[in-house]
Amino acid sequence: MTTKFLRFVLGLLLATVSVPAVAANACYTPEQMQAEQLLRLHSELMVVTVTCHESSRGQDLGAAYGDFTKRNIRVLHDAEQTMIGYYKAHKKGDPTEHLDRLRTILANEYGQKSADMSPPVFCTDYRDEVVKMETATPADVENEVQRMVIAERSFAPLCHGGPVLAKNKYK
Repeated sequence: MTTKFLRFVLGLLLATVSVPAVAANACYTPEQMQAEQLLRLHSELMVVTVTCHESSRGQDLGAAYGDFTKRNIRVLHDAEQTMIGYYKAHKKGDPTEHLDRLRTILANEYGQKSADMSPPVFCTDYRDEVVKMETATPADVENEVQRMVIAERSFAPLCHGGPVLAKNKYK
């Protein structure tokens, strides 16, 4: 896949998908915040995989991403169900469509980062993250998600300024 083609596809997706509007009273519980960030992590790993193809040591990122997904399928599914529950409570329309839109937006955001940096520079900086996460323990995944909850932005604020960290869901 050429860089121009990847940029075209990402640009097309950005142009056709709108950011989900957040209702004035909609906010995330700690579990919903973690769910969004886990889906963000998964989307970021997918973008790195599609953009870079192999690690700095020549390891196939497609296989590494697939292994990460298989090892974490239960928590990824739980995160999707958590977000579907959020969309049922706070959005009109099909909650699965909202989830699909979220996944697309998350991937597009990270794809834009690749385009802004240039794929070679992006890959130099990020390609080994897929390999690192492929063998991550449940505790490692949880720690990365917690770091993202604190450091990254989300599409809804945390409700009532409550605790950012939810109970451990990754064991």
